Amino acid sequence: MVNYQIENVMASSNLNAKINLKDVSERLGDSEYNPDNFPGVIWRPKNTYAVVIIMDDGRLMCTNVRSLEEVESLFKRLTKKLEESGVITPRITCPNCSAVVDSEDVVCIECGFLLQQ
Repeated sequence: MVNYQIENVMASSNLNAKINLKDVSERLGDSEYNPDNFPGVIWRPKNTYAVVIIMDDGRLMCTNVRSLEEVESLFKRLTKKLEESGVITPRITCPNCSAVVDSEDVVCIECGFLLQQ
């Protein structure tokens, strides 16, 4: 058997929303944004080696984590911070198909499930 150790996990996610990167960099903290050098916000949260890149189309890329649990925790933490700062609107998932929907949606666009009655 070959011995191995996970040293670095790379992961991606998508917020499925257009994002104003200047707002993100001003409100998020622990981030840098210089559009002349790189087209995304680089977020380096405190107390971790993780780095998350946030693009204006809502794509997220994460590196320097060592477990899937850490990736999930990091993306949840980032999403919560973006929602609390007003950069993105809170979102929920459809109970029928798990698609991401806006909190004010009445019907899921993916499957047609009635979300609000």
